Amino acid sequence: MDNQEALQRTLNRARRALQILEEEKASFGIRISPDLVIELEEKQKEVTSLETRLSQLQGQRPESLPDNLPRYIDVFVGRKQEIARCMEALSPDERGWDVVIDGIGGMGKTALALEVAHLARKQDLFDAYLFVSAKTTSLSTEGVRQETLALSSLDSFCREFAKGLGKTDIVKMTDATKRRRALLDALRGRRTLLIWDNLETLNAEERDMISEFLRKLPIPNKAIITSRRRTGESAPTIRLDRLLEPEALELMREKGRSHSRLAQELNATKPEILTALYEASGGNPLALDWTLGQVAHKGYSISVALERLRNAAKSPDLYGFLFADAAKTLSENDRTVLSALVVFLTPAKTAALADATDLAITEIQVSLERLVTLSLVNELDGERFGLHPLTRTYIRAAVGGTDTVGTAPLSGIRFDSTALRKALRYWVDFAQKYGGDDKDAYKTHDKVEAEWQNLEGVATTLREIAGIPGALKDREAAQMLIDLEKALSNFLFFRGYWDERVHLGEWRYQAGKALGQWSDAGWGAYDVAWIYYNRAETERAASWAAQMAEAMEQGGNRRDKAFAIRLQGVIAQQRQDWAEAERLYQEALAIYRELGDEECEAIALNDLGRVAQNQGDYDRAESYYKQTLAIEEKLGNKERQASYCGCLGNLALNRDRPSEARPWYKRELALAQEVGRQNLVADAQVGLARVLEKEERYAEALPLAQSALKIQERLRDQNLNFSRGLVERLRHKAGME
Repeated sequence: MDNQEALQRTLNRARRALQILEEEKASFGIRISPDLVIELEEKQKEVTSLETRLSQLQGQRPESLPDNLPRYIDVFVGRKQEIARCMEALSPDERGWDVVIDGIGGMGKTALALEVAHLARKQDLFDAYLFVSAKTTSLSTEGVRQETLALSSLDSFCREFAKGLGKTDIVKMTDATKRRRALLDALRGRRTLLIWDNLETLNAEERDMISEFLRKLPIPNKAIITSRRRTGESAPTIRLDRLLEPEALELMREKGRSHSRLAQELNATKPEILTALYEASGGNPLALDWTLGQVAHKGYSISVALERLRNAAKSPDLYGFLFADAAKTLSENDRTVLSALVVFLTPAKTAALADATDLAITEIQVSLERLVTLSLVNELDGERFGLHPLTRTYIRAAVGGTDTVGTAPLSGIRFDSTALRKALRYWVDFAQKYGGDDKDAYKTHDKVEAEWQNLEGVATTLREIAGIPGALKDREAAQMLIDLEKALSNFLFFRGYWDERVHLGEWRYQAGKALGQWSDAGWGAYDVAWIYYNRAETERAASWAAQMAEAMEQGGNRRDKAFAIRLQGVIAQQRQDWAEAERLYQEALAIYRELGDEECEAIALNDLGRVAQNQGDYDRAESYYKQTLAIEEKLGNKERQASYCGCLGNLALNRDRPSEARPWYKRELALAQEVGRQNLVADAQVGLARVLEKEERYAEALPLAQSALKIQERLRDQNLNFSRGLVERLRHKAGME
């Protein structure tokens, strides 16, 4: 008995010394010294050893602690890197005491915490595993996420953890401070993993108190915290991001194993639709689960369920669960920054956000810090910031002026559309600054290309806000759409975004008609017709040429009408109606000369040259071409010079003069590459390949022809079939078949 009493006294002294060291550790916070950590570990080992010896003397086994980890009832896929980071933080060799998992709602923070806890149990890292959540959530049979607040304070957590430890005396205490101290005392000499789930539901004061409590957590106990908000902890923090696409597809397959109807739909759905579902969900497991639930339980097809996911107003249960609570706490500046980020489809820097919002850099920085803390904005490398696709959908629905506003629970959370419009105007101004149709505009096309994803998104947003096609909803948006298309038209043609030019041209035509701005409508029709002409889709080109002519008759000036006439001539020429084409070109030429427009005069002369060449009148064609080239050399338009050099090269080949054609094609290629006009690059490469073919240098000609063919296939260029034949012929002649 004396030995037991002596050992008990020694143990009490060791526990008191350990408590003093832990209090000292807590006072240092993140500045704790390595020596103090080592001393703590040694004292903890001493306490554990003394407790074991005392238990042996008393004929007892050390108290075993409970395990209340929730049972696994759902699918868990992926997250291998995140699991590895968590397990490293929970390792006995790691001196930290907790790991934080944060991120947007529905990203699987609780599931990851439980997966890690189960793995820790398999590896026998702890003697007890206690899970307590600040809220309970469930996914109903209809796929609707519901929540019920459970715990709202540190004291509530302490009660639950004490209950899990079987410490009823601690549960019954009336003093919250004493309860915290007693729980910490009860954890000394233990190896317990505490999981604090969903701390975003607590207020800031309670979260700070929990952080303070965890800093006093006795070694070797550890904790996992999950929260949608950044906690400010110095512990390792894992911001949980999207599932990778293969992981998301695996999740879909696993869900399908539990629901035969869902499995049938998944098997019948095209892969591109499943990829679209992944992209719309942003790899969010809850959003995927919710969408698949619409299929499994409500009988929707995956395509219909996908459209519901894309429309926040049609799925307020999901979006309300994910964002409504956080949105209610936002300041005016926070909403402004979010509204601007909706327009940025690629990550934005603070300087760009300041330009797009008229807020000061410091104001932007303060708001971004809050929004990152709330998991509404993702902070990326290089001080860039972006939105998760689900966040973007939600905010778009909450911005005034869209057709999705007004559906509960979104109706009470409005975003002023002014900020959105400023950001849209920012990108229109950007396009006007770096795009345009000036002869030197090609020099800044790289800047436009770098931001094309944003600019394309702006065009789509403006079209939706304007309400076209259909009844005009917003004149300002329609005008911005016209301004944007006008600024981007040449860039789109030069760089080979031909499908996109068709779309934007159509939208400009529709917006111009809706506003009664007939010249803008006509030029939108021209941009569409010109692509169809260059693809040899003659009837489509003719239809749009007729719409251009009609619009210009309604409100175009003489130059506009001349261009409509000239476009009719282009269509006639493609139909090989040479007489009609020449008549129309001469009519347009007369107007251009009357207006003193040299550049348009050169275009008409070149058109006449092509008609002459097609009819075998090579001398007249050469005269026209050289007149046009002289005008453009004087004006300094390198793109037009490239085009006219190509015409002279083609003419030389028609005359069977390959040595004369070569310098024209080389000059065309150099100029086309400089200005970035892709179809002219291909034309020049085809021309040089034909020259080399005539010189029987087939192996040298083939790579040029293949390069041209690759460009023309992407553009669906009118010369595509000719180039395919050329490549096949050269491969045969070079003995490569």
